[in-house]
Amino acid sequence: MSSLVIFATFDPALAEAWERQLPPGRPALRFDSRRWGPGPAPGFSAVVVLDAAAEHSLPAALASCPTIYVGEPRSVPFEQARLAGRARIYLSYEDSASRLRELLPLLEELAEKQSLVELLTEKARRPEPIRPAPRPTVHDTLELWDFLEGAMESLHDRQRLLAEFRRAARFWLRASHAIFFLREADEFRADREALAFAPDDPLVTYFETHPAVVDGTKWVGPVDAVAELAVRNRMTLWAARLFVPIHDNARLLGLIAFGVRDDGQPYDEADQARGVFFARLLRHCLEQVDQLARLHRLADQARVGAKYLPATLVLGPAEEPPRHVPLIVRELIGQARQTRESCRLPASAGQPFRAAAGLIAETGGVWASWEEASDEVRERVEAQRSARRELLRELALTLSHEIGNALVSLATLRQRPAEPPPPAGLLATVKADIAKLEALNADLERMQALHESDPAPTDLREVADKIGRELGLAVEVAAEPIVLPVFPALVEFALRALIRTVAENRGELGARDLTLRVRGTGAGTALTALFAIKGRPLELEGILPSAADSTVPNQGRLAVFLAKEVLRLHHGEIHAGPGLEGTEILLSLRGV
Repeated sequence: MSSLVIFATFDPALAEAWERQLPPGRPALRFDSRRWGPGPAPGFSAVVVLDAAAEHSLPAALASCPTIYVGEPRSVPFEQARLAGRARIYLSYEDSASRLRELLPLLEELAEKQSLVELLTEKARRPEPIRPAPRPTVHDTLELWDFLEGAMESLHDRQRLLAEFRRAARFWLRASHAIFFLREADEFRADREALAFAPDDPLVTYFETHPAVVDGTKWVGPVDAVAELAVRNRMTLWAARLFVPIHDNARLLGLIAFGVRDDGQPYDEADQARGVFFARLLRHCLEQVDQLARLHRLADQARVGAKYLPATLVLGPAEEPPRHVPLIVRELIGQARQTRESCRLPASAGQPFRAAAGLIAETGGVWASWEEASDEVRERVEAQRSARRELLRELALTLSHEIGNALVSLATLRQRPAEPPPPAGLLATVKADIAKLEALNADLERMQALHESDPAPTDLREVADKIGRELGLAVEVAAEPIVLPVFPALVEFALRALIRTVAENRGELGARDLTLRVRGTGAGTALTALFAIKGRPLELEGILPSAADSTVPNQGRLAVFLAKEVLRLHHGEIHAGPGLEGTEILLSLRGV
């Protein structure tokens, strides 16, 4: 236990210079900020740093404490104090600004030894206390019920509860004041005054080992001089005469410090019993305060949740849902009870509720939750309509492009006279356009049967090698197999259509210098196949180059349109991105 350090000076700058030499967190007092009585109790441990200018104002109660005298050497007061042996150490003002740090520990140890000697001497010569005559019993039954009523009404507020206990303590124990020290995160802090002590204080160790009431006028605990010194030192600082611990299973939860009695008499056994009753009742009330605070917080959260979150319902095994529950939710509860499984129902145009229900394993009852989602249904319908219109527009542009180009030569041939025969170039163009229309018809037939195939596990590296051999382009495949459940014929058609279109858009280059790279990413159900078409230059209608906002996109061939739909069918997509050799056309697909 560290002794109290008291700075006796009227010079604030000098006091601040002394305080800077104390260890971090070490408190110090100034004697003019405290009201000392006729003398501290035996065992009070303190070190006084005395300014020569304030020597005549020092309280007599502190004259016996180990003192460091600070003054001007060779001055009359300084030399007289030295000759009279007024202090243990004498320092000049200049030295006191730097040497207190090394001298205070020595005097603190001396003060503790001196206080222990005073305490033992006082106990040796203290006569056997005369038991006071029993005081008449206070008939406080009505006041007790009034106190209990006030405590119950204040359970929702910690400060009001402590104020009610303080009022009752002043009535039954006749205490001049009561201070409640309660355990917080890292200390025991008083409820009203700026007082506190640490969890490793000797007070905590003593009361956790000996959870008993301590009276300041007599020591009835075990022979422990250090613990008694710590208790008496705190009693002097807090002007207390009775300590009552708030204890719970070898753990100190708090401490109640009662001041002197209003009538000046010592606390008797009945007062100590009342203090123990107060501590026990306060412990239970503080537990209820914490629980009520938590319940109030949960109630507030439930009230806010009822306004902004989905509605919930918990039913017993034979309990029927209330009538205000939507009909679709009541049907879902019956279905969960019948199937003994969790059931979910999405919102749709026919009913606007998103609902779920399931069994409660602990009670055998049913839980249910539902949320009104009409706005979401409306937004989903609008998004579907917008996507359908966009798909029809894209299909219309594609068909218009393909059929319009093929009809140009046919219309020219139709408008020519029968004689003479058409030139050979026009006939070749007509034959090529007819072949395009036949291919368009074949693509339309394929579009009709787009969802009629069966998926099968396929190594996409083999598909890439096959297409590379057919179209004459380089293929780079990964070392590990890339096996996905896909529609093999549709995937081959999509890759072939995209690569052929890119090759035809390159003119005479064709498929020369084109590279198809295949690799996989992810594992299990998250496995994804990635295709990259690399080469220069690359052009694919609707993908490369990107259409401007002010222009109508050229959708190109129906085969490209179907290839993109095949990728969507396999949860994939197509886009262009930067690569090491320039822009690349990137494809991704997953298993169906």
